[in-house]
Parts: sequence; structure tokens; C-alpha cells
Amino acid sequence: MKLDNLLYYILNLIIEGHKWQYQNATCTNTSPKLYYTTLQWIAIGLASIFVLTKPSGLNNDIVDYLLSSLSIMTGFFLALVVVVYEKYMKLEFNATTDDEKITDIKTYNYLRQFNALTSYAILISIVVISILVGSLLFGHETKFSDYKFATSLQEVDVLLTIRLSIIVIVRFLLIYFLLDFFILTIYAICSLFQFVNLRMSENRPRYELNLSKVTTDNQTLKKAYPRLSVIAKCIIGIAIAGLIIYELDIIIHIFNKVIQLF
Repeated sequence: MKLDNLLYYILNLIIEGHKWQYQNATCTNTSPKLYYTTLQWIAIGLASIFVLTKPSGLNNDIVDYLLSSLSIMTGFFLALVVVVYEKYMKLEFNATTDDEKITDIKTYNYLRQFNALTSYAILISIVVISILVGSLLFGHETKFSDYKFATSLQEVDVLLTIRLSIIVIVRFLLIYFLLDFFILTIYAICSLFQFVNLRMSENRPRYELNLSKVTTDNQTLKKAYPRLSVIAKCIIGIAIAGLIIYELDIIIHIFNKVIQLF
């Protein structure tokens, strides 16, 4: 694949991913005035706070956990995109009334939104994984507290300044992309839920239940497992009571602290 084609696909994915973070199912929302959404600005603020308050950056244990988690999530999202596309190919859009047309448009856009956000989240996770791997290879335990600002131009170390500036930018982007990844994941889950919920609402049974024939969960449990249900409840009760007794001193201490506040 040529570099120009790759850049075109990546930029198109970024634009679509950003668009569907603020766009609704009928495409009637306008873009944010400050380009980023509110949640993205919050992520930028948290990333800035991290850079300022954590001069040592992330430790090796957290980097390992992030690499494992992101790798699993990336594989899961890739499989989910394929499954959702297969479901989309089985849909039929043959609406005749205005309400049906709106429903079909929403269904289509929910799938577009899910595809764009999930693919964008995969791209961001790959970028974050690359940053984490790079930090492990080239070292990431630089402490800004070990350095101080120069008091004159003669004291300025150009190479050191460039190096520290790159570290600041990389740490900022790492935290921002991580937060944006979770934001995109939430958006994607919500769009998938809306799609499934919309389709299920259309195909719900058209008859009402006779409530006198409906059994409660408790009745169903007792009928299916009359003895085991009682034993299970006793075990749960004993476990809760044992936990309370084991932590009784701490509970009493906290309770006394709360009473003293009033």
C-alpha cells in the first residue's frame, strides 16, 4: 500500500471518528464550537494535570497492564466490527411511511456510528501501544524533578530541552489517547445498544401477557430448586454475617466517627 493511500485512509477514519462523537442518529447535530467535545476537553485537562503532577510518568507495571488490556480490547473490537457488518448485510430497508423511514435512517446511522467509533478506537489503541512499546525500549523513567529551569541563555542545553519537550508531549498524548479510547468505547457501546434496542422494539410481540399466569423470580427459583435455594440463601447470609463480625471493630470505629461529625 502506498503511503498516500494509507494517510488518506487514516485521516478519513480520524475525521469520521471525531464526527460521530458529537453527531446523532439523524445527523442533525452541528459540530462543537471549539472543535473538541466536552469529554475530549476534559481528557485534555486531565492529561495536562497528569504531566504536571507525575514527573516520573508511568511505571513498568502499569505499562504492562495497559499493553495487555489494549491488545485484548483491540482484538475484541476487530471481531465485533466484522460481526456487526454481517448483521448489517442482512438488514432490509423498505420503509413506506415517514416513521418507518426515520427508523431505518436511525438504524443505518447507529451502525455507521458504531463502525466509525470502534475503528477509531482500534487506531488509537494501536497508537497507544506503539507509544508504550517505545517507552519501554528507550526508557520512560525520566524525572523532571531532577532538572531545573536555566537562569541564563548560557545554561540552556538545547539537546536536553528538546528531549524533555518530546517526553512531555509523548506523556500528554499517551494519557489523552488512553482517556479518548475509553470515551470512544462508551460511545460505541451506546450506539450498538441503541441499534439493538431499536430493532428489538420494532419486532416486539404484539400481544399482552396475562399477569395472573406470570411467576415472580422468587417463585421460579423455589419451584426449580426448592432445597438448593434455601441452602444458597443460608450460605450467603452466613458469609455476610461473618464479614460483618470480622470487620466489626472497623465498622464501629467508622460509625463513631460519623456520629462525632453531627
